Amino acid sequence: MLDRMHIGDKTIAPALVCAPMAGITHSAFRRLLADFGGYGALHTEMLSGDALLHEDLARSPFTKRRACEGIVFFQLALSGRENIEAVVGRLASANPGGIDLNLGCPAPDIRKAGAGIALFSDLDRLDSVLARIRGAWNGALTVKCRLGSNPQDWKPAFEERLRVFERHGIHALTVHPRFFKEKLKRTARREHFAWIASRTRIPIIANGDIVSPNQLSGIEGASAVMLGRIAAARPWVFREFSGERVAPDYGGVWEGFCDYVLEDFAPEKAIGRIKEFAAYYSRNFFFGHELYRAAQGARGLDQLRERVRAFLSRNPRTVRTPSFGGV
Repeated sequence: MLDRMHIGDKTIAPALVCAPMAGITHSAFRRLLADFGGYGALHTEMLSGDALLHEDLARSPFTKRRACEGIVFFQLALSGRENIEAVVGRLASANPGGIDLNLGCPAPDIRKAGAGIALFSDLDRLDSVLARIRGAWNGALTVKCRLGSNPQDWKPAFEERLRVFERHGIHALTVHPRFFKEKLKRTARREHFAWIASRTRIPIIANGDIVSPNQLSGIEGASAVMLGRIAAARPWVFREFSGERVAPDYGGVWEGFCDYVLEDFAPEKAIGRIKEFAAYYSRNFFFGHELYRAAQGARGLDQLRERVRAFLSRNPRTVRTPSFGGV
C-alpha cells in the first residue's frame, strides 16, 4: 500500500505524506524532516491567497524551499474573493510540486473569511474556485477536506463534492474523517475511508490520528497515508513507517531544529515557532509536561534553548507512542 502513488505527473514514493500544520510545516521544519527522509511529499503551512501576492516567495519561511525537501505541495486557503488567477500564477513561479486546496480547516477566522469548511459547504462557490484554479494551473492539484457537517446524513453531500472534484481533474483527495464541529479529541472515523474510495476514481490519502504502522490495516481503500501531529513530535517517523528502526538523538534533533528556525526566521518570530515545536516534542517523554512548561515559560531564545537542553541532558524516559490530547 505504501510503496508509491501518482498525483498528476508526480510519483510519491513512498506513499507517505506530511500534513500541512499551522505553525509547524514551515521551511525550517521541512528541512528537519529532510534530514531523516522516509516520506514521499511534504506540505507547506496553509497559505493565504492574498498574502502570497506580497510574499517574497524565495525568502519567506512559508514558501521557500530547499532541494533536499523533495516534492512540496503548497496548500492554499481561498474563498473565491481573491484574484485567484494572479495568486496561482505567482505560486506557479515558485515551481511547487503541486497545489492543495484547504477545504477542511474549521478555525473560526478561516470560516468567517469563507475558506476551509465554509468553501466546502458552498457547492457553487467551490465549483467556481476549482474552475478558476484549473484555468490557471494544469499541474498536480489536490484537495483536503473533512466529512461534512451532518453526522446523520453526510454521504449525499459528500458524493456531490466528489463529482465536482472529478470534473475539475483533482488528482488526489486527502480526507480527515471528522465532522466540522468535532475537535481532535474525538477519535477519527477511519472506517469511512473504504466507502469514500468506493465512490470515486480519485485516489484517497488517509489522514487523522494515524501514529503507528499498526493502524494501516484500518484504512482500507486509501492509496497513501498523511501523518500530522506524530511527525511534529517525531520527525523521523516516516522512516519508522517504512519499516526502519530509528534511535533518535533527542538532543541533536532539538538543537538542529532551533538552528534551522533561527536561520529562516527573525528572532522575535523564531521563539514562537520553537515553542510550538516544543509542545509536540515534549510528548515523547513520560514527564514531558515538565519540558512543556519549561519551554512555554521561557522569556527569551537563550533561556528557551537552555531549559530544553537541560531537560534532555538527563536522558528522560521516553514513551512508546505519544499522545496528543490538548495539542
